[in-house]
Amino acid sequence: MIETTVDNNHNLTIHKCSGNLTTKVMTDAISSFYNGAPTQYALWDLSNASLNDMPAEGIRKIFEFVKQTGSVRKGGKTAVVTPTDLGYGLARMFQIMSDTDGFPFVIEIFRHYDEARRWLLSEE
Repeated sequence: MIETTVDNNHNLTIHKCSGNLTTKVMTDAISSFYNGAPTQYALWDLSNASLNDMPAEGIRKIFEFVKQTGSVRKGGKTAVVTPTDLGYGLARMFQIMSDTDGFPFVIEIFRHYDEARRWLLSEE
């Protein structure tokens, strides 16, 4: 399950994920985000989610989907919070692909929510 809230004061969308995440659940949530009024900043909080059923090929599919639809957030920032080693590894795989493939926005991976939020809202 993904609960989405928008903080218009900071141009930030927060996606709090819980339960078992699958490729379809993630692509559906990303599609809803991009088809609405996407903010420049996005925080994906996977702290209460399980990625045990997310294969590496699923990460590749999500990556390709975001690459095709993510231009609406050109110049934006996305933070992913995942305290588990599995989640961190999968998120880093996504980040590395985005770094080498000219993604339209920056992605950073964090283990702690507060650190991710600070980075998103920093004036770098």
